[in-house]
Amino acid sequence: MIRINGELIDPNLLEEAFARIKSEAEMRLQVSCCERDPEFMAKAEEEVIDSVLIAQEAESRYPTLPDEEVKARFEKTIKEFRKHGASWDMIEAQRDQLHNECEANLRMETFLDHVLAGKTDVTEEDLRTYYEEHQREFRSTAEVRVLHLMKSLEKHEDPVLLLEQMDELRENLLQGANFEEIAKHETEKESGEIDLGWIAFDRPSNPIESIMFTMRQDEVSPVVAYEHCYHLLKIAEIKPAVVKPFDDLRDDIAQRVEFQKRRNALREFATGLREGAIVEHVDFSGEDEDEQDAAPSAS
Repeated sequence: MIRINGELIDPNLLEEAFARIKSEAEMRLQVSCCERDPEFMAKAEEEVIDSVLIAQEAESRYPTLPDEEVKARFEKTIKEFRKHGASWDMIEAQRDQLHNECEANLRMETFLDHVLAGKTDVTEEDLRTYYEEHQREFRSTAEVRVLHLMKSLEKHEDPVLLLEQMDELRENLLQGANFEEIAKHETEKESGEIDLGWIAFDRPSNPIESIMFTMRQDEVSPVVAYEHCYHLLKIAEIKPAVVKPFDDLRDDIAQRVEFQKRRNALREFATGLREGAIVEHVDFSGEDEDEQDAAPSAS
């Protein structure tokens, strides 16, 4: 567990940050990243420490807030809860918790308004620079329309002979034979489907897609072994990826740049807080339960 300036941090905060960071990486790379768990945990720990230090500093600078501001925020929150179907009994049961959360949120907003003043302004140059540096993120997804011929290894006793037969079919196709006509007679796909339609390039680690999206229009693939079958593919049509125009993305880019500036400013601020902070990794496995229970805990 982590203790920051005497405050014991809820381990769930670290686990939640770790799970989010790892999930984002795996979604981006489309592979399992278990071997990178120590790296993700280190990032999660840094993130949690920074957020706690900032929360502690906000509490230090604004220990009390004007009652009327807290009351207004609390009443607004209750209205939102009621709007979404919360009963008065439920609200009453959570009244103290809701009030504390409203006060904490208002404190943090007040604090951040002060810390971030003038540091999140976005200029036209900022927008243009971000657009140029992140064009890959603004590309449409490439698509191909694929013709397909398949032979199942499970239906043939001799995989070597089957591969030779597929190679002969490919040779005929390369010599100009009609792919659709041959595929109609030769495919062993149960549905008889030979036109796979438009396929978006969203699984770069898939071996079939990695071949599809490196082929040219009208090109016939080599024989591909995948999932107990041999495959031949032909690219019938291509929709290449294109970068969306800057003007269509302006609002989205502005939000991204503002978020990036905000994050960088908070990281810089937290770095300064770390210089005077006491961050400890504690293990209560050999300590008295009373000592653990007595330690303060962050929620």
